Amino acid sequence: MGNGRATEAPSEVGLARGSEGAGVEELQQYLSRFGYLRLEDAGEFNAVRGASPVPEAATRQFDEVTVEALRSYQRFYGLPTTGKLDEATATQMSKPRCGFPDVSDAAGVSSFTAQGNRWTNTDLRYGFQNFTPDLTQDEVRNAIAAAFALWSEVTPLTFTEVPVDQSPEIVIVFAAGDHGDGAANAFAGPGGVLAHAFYPPPNGGTIAGDAHFDEAETWSVVLPVPAGRFDFVSVAAHEFGHSLGLAHSSIAGALMWPTYSGQRHLAEDDVAGIQSIYGSRRGGWESLGGGITSGPDASSWAPGRLDIFARGTDNGLWRIWYENGWGSWESLGGGITSNPGAVSWGNGRIDIFARGTDNALWHTWYENGWGSWESLGGGITSGPDASSWAPGRLDIFARGTDNALWHIWYENGWAPWESLGGVITSDPSAVSWGNGRIDIFARGTDNALWHKYYDGVWRP
Repeated sequence: MGNGRATEAPSEVGLARGSEGAGVEELQQYLSRFGYLRLEDAGEFNAVRGASPVPEAATRQFDEVTVEALRSYQRFYGLPTTGKLDEATATQMSKPRCGFPDVSDAAGVSSFTAQGNRWTNTDLRYGFQNFTPDLTQDEVRNAIAAAFALWSEVTPLTFTEVPVDQSPEIVIVFAAGDHGDGAANAFAGPGGVLAHAFYPPPNGGTIAGDAHFDEAETWSVVLPVPAGRFDFVSVAAHEFGHSLGLAHSSIAGALMWPTYSGQRHLAEDDVAGIQSIYGSRRGGWESLGGGITSGPDASSWAPGRLDIFARGTDNGLWRIWYENGWGSWESLGGGITSNPGAVSWGNGRIDIFARGTDNALWHTWYENGWGSWESLGGGITSGPDASSWAPGRLDIFARGTDNALWHIWYENGWAPWESLGGVITSDPSAVSWGNGRIDIFARGTDNALWHKYYDGVWRP
């Protein structure tokens, strides 16, 4: 079974026991490619398929073996087990998916499948053989880091990028068509098989753990994903599940479900699967990746939404956010020399402040798009902190060159800087608990915590 060409989804709806011809062969090719019928040469997936023996059908004949193979496929995907190529089954087969075989258990279905092989170390390295022209190299790197972070946050695994000539455990490749891991695994062009990856050693031979992405697809890291593109973060995260030892899940809400979903989070089934191999993360902390050189600040403009900001290694402001899963790191530019301060005054609005290279206070904001950086002047010697006690009202605090607390605010326009006195030896921290009330805290020269507040006038 197999003719050495990339497999495409069968299209002749209505095929059933007794049917013959090219349409039946197309169906058999599909079932063979994904583990439901025997394939003479599965290339680098031979070892995977050997773990789940499958029967061989008579080519171009819809025989009983083909019927049972199709029913097995239908059971895996939760479809009516008609044994016919009905409309629902043909629709499922036409969806973009992973190229890894659907290796089923003896009953025909399972949830997660933890393959026997695993990495013996938990500090794994990855490298790029090449990049895609669809994205910048920084976008690819940030997306891959976000994809690995989904697995590292629930296991003891860590992932570090190294040059590919250092023989990393996982090599990331963009390729099109037949790219050297078996003709049966060749990519067939846009919208079919999006990517595939290989189990840890010894499965996969020299490419154990590697992940291959179809260059014929148009990749995106933007949410929502533009029409005609595929979310690179979610596809990469799925493939890395295979790189770590997971097979496909029959749970439709799982990241390891074979069909593309675009989700950027693990389901309970995914977590149970990966923890059955590597155990759970110790200590309760999770890595969100990136490379930051300041303390972070976080803000939220809606339930279930978090935005976190920090200075990167390039001294620009970098951002990562959470909404139904962690997004990729992105640069907001600028040149900052302090921890940033972030605040939201309402849904969809965030303001960010930081000290610039000229020791002035600089400001950028998001409201239906990011604004340009603007200078608010002043001469500050600490990172700023910001608070809002009402929509359209912002108060920002920082230490001045005289070590006093200085204040600037926005309400229908920016007011001038004013000194609030004192002598502080740290970044200030500001919080509002209601309209017209702000409390400020900072370390004093005696290393005690000092406090000042506003409730119509500044006190004490």
